[in-house]
Amino acid sequence: MKKQLLVTAMAVGISLCGFAQTKGTNALSFGVNSTKSKSSGNNYETESKNNSFTLGYGYFFKDNDKIGLDLTYGINKNFSGSNSNQEQKSYGGNLSYQRYFPLIKTLYAYAGGRASYTYSKNISLYDNAYPQVTNFTSNQYAIGAYGGITWFVSKRFALETSLLSADIAYSKTEQNEVNANNFFTKNEYTSFNLSSQGFINNLGFKIYILF
Repeated sequence: MKKQLLVTAMAVGISLCGFAQTKGTNALSFGVNSTKSKSSGNNYETESKNNSFTLGYGYFFKDNDKIGLDLTYGINKNFSGSNSNQEQKSYGGNLSYQRYFPLIKTLYAYAGGRASYTYSKNISLYDNAYPQVTNFTSNQYAIGAYGGITWFVSKRFALETSLLSADIAYSKTEQNEVNANNFFTKNEYTSFNLSSQGFINNLGFKIYILF
């Protein structure tokens, strides 16, 4: 009888520890990042405001394997007195796959891949001796691999950080400029790059609600 109770208790304990990574589990994630800086001197004053928001959903289609969708929105504003104002808005999303590997108890390492798309628009207004308005619109497509550490704090909550990543990205940018004389110019740029980052300059966190 005691042996049966011990086996049952161990089974329950294992099931609770593994709940977060088992097939059929849903994972809702969110993130908010907000920064503000300001500097001034004798003849200048600058201010910068940056805000970004993420909302994601993931599903464990089998034990330790998760697919997910993340949506992102960001807005950055920069002011330089009354002479220059810039505002950039970005919208995007990515599809991802992650495989989790147990380390110690509820601490897991993960590795995966993702495909993403980001649209951004930048408006710059220069109000000086030669006032002009410059608009930038950009479309970026990327695929990459990444990895990190996840701590399943309980069967309902988890914390995750991305430590390493490598991406291949293609972007196309269009620039439209109008000056005080209504003179219009248009330029287009394309770029293709391969980049990789380590944990020192790519440290970010996610909070998961599991159900």
